[in-house]
Amino acid sequence: MSVLAAQSRDAALELHRLLRDMDPSRTGRRWDAESLMARAGELAADFRALLTSEDTSGDAVATHVDQLATMLSAAPELAGGSSRSAWSRYRKELLAAYEELGRALRGASVDVPSVRPTNYTRSIVHAGMAIVCVLLIEEVLTPTQRWVVPLIASISFWAMEAWRHTSDTGRRVLLWVFGPIAHPHERHRINSGTYFGTALAILGLCFAPMISAAAIMILGLADPAAGLAGRKWGRIKLINQRSLIGTVTFVVVGTLAALMVLTLWHADLTLGNRFAIAGLAALFGGLGELFSNRVIDDNLAVPVSAAAGGWIALQLLGL
Repeated sequence: MSVLAAQSRDAALELHRLLRDMDPSRTGRRWDAESLMARAGELAADFRALLTSEDTSGDAVATHVDQLATMLSAAPELAGGSSRSAWSRYRKELLAAYEELGRALRGASVDVPSVRPTNYTRSIVHAGMAIVCVLLIEEVLTPTQRWVVPLIASISFWAMEAWRHTSDTGRRVLLWVFGPIAHPHERHRINSGTYFGTALAILGLCFAPMISAAAIMILGLADPAAGLAGRKWGRIKLINQRSLIGTVTFVVVGTLAALMVLTLWHADLTLGNRFAIAGLAALFGGLGELFSNRVIDDNLAVPVSAAAGGWIALQLLGL
């Protein structure tokens, strides 16, 4: 571990807090450009001080620290005064630079969290994909197709992942296609779509269609709802950057989402049984989301955990 990397952690964590406070879900109508610019200026000084405190020659972290110091110093110009759209562009550039620093720090054995910013386009696509998958499972696919189609999709996603990580052309093409809905940290890591495709294959192979559909709807609706609530009101932290309000929101929305699926397609179940299955699936999905991390992505952990909860509910109910 380099001295600069160790000393950079506190400044990186402060930048992480600044980026969270710049998130549109938090700023809302109380957006204060002057306060954000002042904090950016203070951070710029902190990053500059890091470069003068030690010999940074040949240190990979130094390049990213210097880049961030320059960007933070230029906040007033880049932000365009009080222009919210200019701040949005600036925030995206700063997010990308922060993730590059985080990647370098983790390479030096200094762990800093990734930022998961509000992305309404991603949330809409997230929910839309879940609805489409549920409709396919419940209305279109045959029993064999319910596991063959997601298995093919999963293999395709992993093939694209390999192309992206081994080819500059693949990286450029896939970033152009999926850039609008990708989180900044997904530029260098396995993206959420690949994990989601893998989860679909596991659900198709291991669980009944009813449970699979409920688990997918929980992911599609509860996960973005929890993210929005957690970023806006999540002051009480649990683990893995998750908050109490986000987790509670996940379980409530997840229960309602699964209940909707069960009511629309499995109304032969009693209301009590539907609530029990939906509630336990949402609870397990919430635990999967809470404990997901850089190793186990929530787009894999949530649907598989939710399906496991639904399956347990079926066993307890004797169904």
